[in-house]
Amino acid sequence: MKLLLLHSSHLEFEPHKKAVDSAEKCEEGKKRVEECLVVFNALEKGDGEDLDYVVERAREEIRDVADQVNSERIVIYPWVHLTSTPGNLDDAMKSQKLLEERLEKDYEVTRAPFGWYKEFEIHVKGHPLSELSREIRPDEEKEGPAKEREGGEQFSKFIVLDKDGNDYEVNRKNWEKNDLLNQDSRDWENLKNLLRCEIGKGEERGKPPHIEIMRDLELVDYCDVSDAGHFKWHPKGVLLKGLILDYQDRLVQDYGAFKIENPLMYKLGDKRIEKLIGEFQEKIYTWEEDDEKLAMRPASDPGQFPYAQSLSISYKHLPLKQYEEASCFRKEQRGELSGLRRVRNFTMTDTHTFTANEERAKEEFEELCDICKDLMNSIISKGDWVLEWEGTVDYWQENKNWIKKVTRKMGKPAFVQLSDERSHYYSMKADFEAIHPSGIETQVSTVQMDLVNGERFDITYTGKDNKEHPCTLLHCSTFGSIERTLTFLLEDAIRKGKKNATLPLWLSPTQVRIVPVSPEKHMDYCRELSEEIEEERIRVDIDERNESVGRRIRRSEGEWVPYTLVVGDNEVEGEKLSVRKRESGEEIKMSSDELTQEIRERVKDYPFRPLPLPKNISERPKFVG
Repeated sequence: MKLLLLHSSHLEFEPHKKAVDSAEKCEEGKKRVEECLVVFNALEKGDGEDLDYVVERAREEIRDVADQVNSERIVIYPWVHLTSTPGNLDDAMKSQKLLEERLEKDYEVTRAPFGWYKEFEIHVKGHPLSELSREIRPDEEKEGPAKEREGGEQFSKFIVLDKDGNDYEVNRKNWEKNDLLNQDSRDWENLKNLLRCEIGKGEERGKPPHIEIMRDLELVDYCDVSDAGHFKWHPKGVLLKGLILDYQDRLVQDYGAFKIENPLMYKLGDKRIEKLIGEFQEKIYTWEEDDEKLAMRPASDPGQFPYAQSLSISYKHLPLKQYEEASCFRKEQRGELSGLRRVRNFTMTDTHTFTANEERAKEEFEELCDICKDLMNSIISKGDWVLEWEGTVDYWQENKNWIKKVTRKMGKPAFVQLSDERSHYYSMKADFEAIHPSGIETQVSTVQMDLVNGERFDITYTGKDNKEHPCTLLHCSTFGSIERTLTFLLEDAIRKGKKNATLPLWLSPTQVRIVPVSPEKHMDYCRELSEEIEEERIRVDIDERNESVGRRIRRSEGEWVPYTLVVGDNEVEGEKLSVRKRESGEEIKMSSDELTQEIRERVKDYPFRPLPLPKNISERPKFVG
């Protein structure tokens, strides 16, 4: 199938005459669709041999482009002139109906009638993504169909833990009837949503709301010159990511980890690497160079384990803690890509702790869980997170008192999923899950008990007996994905609607915006004021454009600026500042000292980076069309 995708201001068409005897019935008259993605398409010879696959791949490609151009309307327009080898007529008509059925779950879909000569008028937008083409063949290497998530397939036992550590077994059929989950409590409602995602039918539908927000705020955008699932970060987005990484740096420094960096690509011929990426085989980016097969790393382990192997470790050095900000690459199925929530390139903050034995590892496990708990309570507003345990039945039976103890310390109810056999390297892990306003979950942090890889990869320490002993390992990703964490922050901000939506103050690209009533008359004072505020390590800019005050205030609100100051004659003459607080909707009078003191108090426990763009708004380009 060939596709021509045109992002259009409008398409108007009118059927005139049947092109084939089997043309489908259609309404007379003109049909007009505004602001849409027009998909001209033609089924080709041989496509009917695997029509379902061809249609599904077409749906994925259309969805990918629609999300990139932020279009909620799609027009399916059969156009045989795209190919010189058209496919079977019946298959072609069937493909149009199938495509419509699969797209209308997520978009407003209009389908031009099949088998007619049609008059049409189209106005195509002129941006870089407005004209794209795709080609799909049934004989191409298949990544496999995009599957709906059916949580818990490999698990045989499910348990709910309350905050006191009491356990209650549930199953896929009766979990919703459990009285605990139906308590009038935010924590229990969040846990119920987690179970709905894991063993129910709570998977996200449609376009995630963060996609529109990340573009409107000029943080992150799709990149048409890269592979799907790879994004470009604008200056404000780079600031957000940098601040989160700075926050993470403080955590690992306090924990006592040293920071390292490892390569992004690895030799698949090395048996150690082959073992480490085994579970990611279908998702790795590979190529050959000088007769050597190479792969981009899907996680930090391919670098961190060989790094640890090269160290001379004594029992005196334990526990040994190493940390890396790892850029990782996983070739997820195209149909599973979903904004920043499911990507092919992401940043993971990963700590590995090497201990002498399991008992010592448990102590470190608890400390890492405490770190993750504090992180969640600091990053995830209103404490909208819950705990999820995952491991084997045997490990649970042998260590359930310890698991319950950790759960009590976290102060959250928990969901436990257990399998009969270990399917991953960890015997037990604790995931810290943020719950979105929509009810879906995002794993932010994880701590994992690894009892096998120390011996498997010959990561050893020299004991008091001068003999080599395998280390017991802990994996801790405080941010399993910076990108995924950002989806929660953006979607949580609009929990009560966009009117007062704002990012956490320490992450707001601009924390204070100054709007001079008359740029010519009040600009000198605004510059002086901005310098005073900057000295307090606060990000401040000035909207000195030649526009009305109301328009500039609305621009500030549209950019989610937390504090907007309007400066006129009275403020220049020494009166208190007129301050608009976006989050509360208040407009109050404050002195500059009162303002800076309030902001500094709110951000005192968080890192700071300066403004990422010119201070004057007029000097900034527009980053998103």
